[in-house]
Amino acid sequence: MRMTVPTHLGDIAVRCLSPFAGARREGAPGPSGAPALLLLHANPGDGRDFDAVLPALADRYRTFVVDWPGYGGSTAPEPGRVSPEGLVEVAERVLDALAEEHGVREVAVLGNSVGGYVACRLAEGPRAASVTSLVLVDPAGFTRQTALTRWFCREVMGRPARARRLVVPLARAYLGRLGTPSARETYARVRALPHDETRLAVHCALWRGLADPDFGLADPAALDLPILLLWGSRDPVVPAFLDGRRARRQLPAGTLSVRLPTAHEPYNERPGLFLRHVLPFLENPRAVAARRLRPPSRPRIR
Repeated sequence: MRMTVPTHLGDIAVRCLSPFAGARREGAPGPSGAPALLLLHANPGDGRDFDAVLPALADRYRTFVVDWPGYGGSTAPEPGRVSPEGLVEVAERVLDALAEEHGVREVAVLGNSVGGYVACRLAEGPRAASVTSLVLVDPAGFTRQTALTRWFCREVMGRPARARRLVVPLARAYLGRLGTPSARETYARVRALPHDETRLAVHCALWRGLADPDFGLADPAALDLPILLLWGSRDPVVPAFLDGRRARRQLPAGTLSVRLPTAHEPYNERPGLFLRHVLPFLENPRAVAARRLRPPSRPRIR
């Protein structure tokens, strides 16, 4: 099932998946009583990037997968206006629509990259009361802004003439080994982006927004909810030894932090390992965070 949410940046496509009787675990609540989960993808990309982990998530949760403006099934009449702050407003409108049309009053939010930034903003903004927990996957918003980073965001990845040549090799780096069908399909979609003027314009506008003086979290340490922070140790976009460390320092002390042997999208590269950490957390976020779960020293799930 799909729903369309009108916003100021375009009509937003949201895929809606509910557990069905044949797939639910014994004793699990029915579709109307299952907890809700909102998935927010990276830039560029769309909700299909989560397809490798979606069956396991949708088996347990009412799962809602957003396509950002101009990506997937969503429109972007003015792609140059899309910004990280605009995505926050889009996500707030999606939460309102989920409450109105699906009766969703509480939701866990899982976001990757700029989707992780939006997830944090939801948890510190006017919809904070409806957000029960966060899963942040290599989130944006923790890079120290310097003259170099602002220049790179604005003048390199923010300019279509330059980004057109760089977006594909960058994706090849941040998607890791392309060892799964999901990662290869995501890469194939990125390879088509330089030839799609709307998607390319959205991609560049979001990069430029990362250098905006208004971009950033108000006070990450004040977030008052369970948080699972997952970071790929080989991420070339937001490196674990820089951005990951800053995130761990700035987020609340009770944040559960796990470093994974992946690049920027662990759910694409190592879906089994990703789910090993995410599913127990979503099942009981406060209990798992209290135990301060640590990853196994030699994970074997692929």
